[in-house]
Amino acid sequence: MTTTRQDMKIFIVDDDIFCLALYKQFLKNLGYNDVTSFMGGDECLGYLEARPNLVFLDYNMEGLNGIEVLKVIKEFSPSTIVYIITGKEDQLVAKEAMKEGALDYIIKSSLSPDSIKTLMNRAENIYVEQPKEPKLSFFKKIKTTWGF
Repeated sequence: MTTTRQDMKIFIVDDDIFCLALYKQFLKNLGYNDVTSFMGGDECLGYLEARPNLVFLDYNMEGLNGIEVLKVIKEFSPSTIVYIITGKEDQLVAKEAMKEGALDYIIKSSLSPDSIKTLMNRAENIYVEQPKEPKLSFFKKIKTTWGF
């Protein structure tokens, strides 16, 4: 089975409404239609049962930071592709993001329609190659993950 852009469920998590709108428009222009925006990590985590294939995740947000959210996403769904996005370069944060399973660490000022296209091509190639995870209910996933 081959993937299409319409198959990918994408979450964008950023506390900057301008960035949310801009990234969403970039993705829509590339033909991605299933794009959901969240103003913070807590809000995003409440919707993980929707099983996003890809998450663009801001690092510096109120409440949970991007690494904390990344850890929960990867516990819930290890195959979810996550790009950490940040306003400033920090090698320690970049290293930790990669260690925790982020596909890449991206500086916001480098994002453009062309760079988003490149990131999406990379994500699509990974998405196609991944074995599909069995669909577990949210409660079964919690039981499996935390042994309740």
